[in-house]
Amino acid sequence: MENLWIATELFYPEETSTSFILTKIANKLSEKYDVKVVCGDPVYDKQKDNKNFTLNPNVVIHRIKGFGGNKNSLLSRSFRFIFLSISIFFYLWKKVRQGEKVFIVTNPAPLILLISILKKFKKIELIILVHDVFPENTIPAGIIKSEKSFSYKILRNIFDKAYSNADKLICLGRDMKLVILNKIQKYNTGSKVEIIENWGDVESIYPISKQEAFNNDSPIQDQIIFQYAGNIGRVQGLLELLEVIKQVKNEKLAFYFVGEGAVKQRMLEYVKDNQLQNVYFDGAYSRAEQLSILNKSDIAFVSLAPKMFGLGVPSKTYNILAAGKPILYIGEKNSEIDLLIKEENIGYSFQHFEHQKLVDFFNSFDEQSILDLNLRKEKARCVAEEKFSENSILNKFYNTI
Repeated sequence: MENLWIATELFYPEETSTSFILTKIANKLSEKYDVKVVCGDPVYDKQKDNKNFTLNPNVVIHRIKGFGGNKNSLLSRSFRFIFLSISIFFYLWKKVRQGEKVFIVTNPAPLILLISILKKFKKIELIILVHDVFPENTIPAGIIKSEKSFSYKILRNIFDKAYSNADKLICLGRDMKLVILNKIQKYNTGSKVEIIENWGDVESIYPISKQEAFNNDSPIQDQIIFQYAGNIGRVQGLLELLEVIKQVKNEKLAFYFVGEGAVKQRMLEYVKDNQLQNVYFDGAYSRAEQLSILNKSDIAFVSLAPKMFGLGVPSKTYNILAAGKPILYIGEKNSEIDLLIKEENIGYSFQHFEHQKLVDFFNSFDEQSILDLNLRKEKARCVAEEKFSENSILNKFYNTI
């Protein structure tokens, strides 16, 4: 069989979304390729016993030894990205033959530049799975302060050219496709840009009652629970969400944040300083625990910071739907999740500046709202099964690569 090389920072046995997705894709593509993966050592979320996350023994892995780092430190992550990218590049330079396929994800970002150089000299077929759009994503994250800065303009030009060198770019949504097409158009590229969404684990994640999920051991299980579960990071806009929650007077509601990340400590301090009695926190959870975690909610938050249009599509969305939970989305109008919610009637969507509308929504949530919510719960599960199952999405990758 033909070789397919996969280059990535994260891979099995880590359970982060990028690792999980690429491992599943590698398993599927091993049905028609000799799949060879080059990646970093596991340093973040180590796999626990999860029968639904295994690696096909035919997939060969080469791990880059060395720099670990703190995932919440920008400096540490930057060093790790640079070290890994250079190490992966030199390994592939020695191993990849002309005409072979190389499949990378946009993380670490420096690897995009180096693999585009590899393509030029080795004449490989380059496929990029776009999970993040660099350097555009540095603006909402606050890493680069302005699009007008000299450093941003230089990075933008360099990376636009690198993205345009791909034979195929796979995007996660319609908004991201627009951003990528705009990014590469000035180079008159022949790159194909396609959409393949993420998927939900509809076999292992399904609706159960809150009482069962909490094991009848929580003071908030009888309230309407709005839950955020996942990385509590810089681009989710969660501190701004707390400013909205501060104005909510509806005692039927509870707000529940589950996970760890760069801004969690600031959120804890905000809740304490403002004496918010309706906000609760829990720690990190494994992928195997998602069934109970997601079912501890009535409505799940999916949020992206301002200026994130087309720069990411939260993969958590599809497991939320698998659990039969409607989505409360806070983000840009006409982004992929906004469009999905409105087309399928599976939740509620607000823009960042609609603070008062969001406060009014929470404060007016009553018995009629609960009846409407139950209809959206049923629809959410149906959409996950019909459009975003693992099998249907992996078949798209199989047919595209």
